[in-house]
Amino acid sequence: MNENNLEYLKKTLEGLGFGVKLNGLMEDAIRRELPAFSLGIETMRRPVDSKKMDDPRTDRLAFTLNFNRSKQSDMYFLNDYTVLLNKKGEFKAVAQTLSLERDHRITAYQAHRLLSGMSLEKEVYLREKAVPGQEPVRAQEKTPLWFSINLDVTDAFGNHPLRTFRPEYGYDLGEALAKYPLKGLDTPDKLGEAMKALRNGNYVDATLTLGRKNVPVSIAANPQMKTIDIYDKDMVEIRNETIFPEKAKSKGQEQQVADKETAKRDNGQHGKAQPWEQEPEVDTGPKRGR
Repeated sequence: MNENNLEYLKKTLEGLGFGVKLNGLMEDAIRRELPAFSLGIETMRRPVDSKKMDDPRTDRLAFTLNFNRSKQSDMYFLNDYTVLLNKKGEFKAVAQTLSLERDHRITAYQAHRLLSGMSLEKEVYLREKAVPGQEPVRAQEKTPLWFSINLDVTDAFGNHPLRTFRPEYGYDLGEALAKYPLKGLDTPDKLGEAMKALRNGNYVDATLTLGRKNVPVSIAANPQMKTIDIYDKDMVEIRNETIFPEKAKSKGQEQQVADKETAKRDNGQHGKAQPWEQEPEVDTGPKRGR
């Protein structure tokens, strides 16, 4: 058995958040020289949106880790793992298979956040595409990527599409926060803590000014739309038209004007009848019966 390979795999499991519980089972499978094997582990976590330490709701996560032995040596590799999330009170579980290499070594903690519908930021090493006939390109410096999973659809392999957003996509979390009348983030320390929590795929509690009222809210990062999502105490989304009614009214008026101008152009056409316009009926007197 390759002891160095075994130690590397143990460190990999620990780095991914699986601890040491699987080490004995993994070592036993490797000693038996199995060509491939899978190990399972379950854990219970508080829901991501939970605000109570004694919340009766629990999320159950079941992980299946898939190992393969190299065809050229005695080394084993952890290729991917499948996570199954069961939320208490919800009928259907959510499943996802995450490749260590392709999906940038998403940890168990991060998988829970993503399958709960959250977005998170993670620093990863990006590689340029290999060019035939040239030496492999070395990994670049770490690049911060935002990750999110589209839970509404599945691909041909039964997986939910995992989306990544590079810096050039243009999502600025600080700029997104500054657009809203939020309280509780008014010092550099508080703002820094909030941004760190949001980047880790968590909700952040704050206070939103709505008219003359201050409303307690929870906020989450939304890199795809380059904004933040804001929820009330019942986790119902508060939309921009509610937060900025003046802007919504102004936009509505502008749209009405645009619609009227469009209608004039469509119906006018310098007085010419349009092909879809019907000629008025002419009363020709009583109609005959059959």
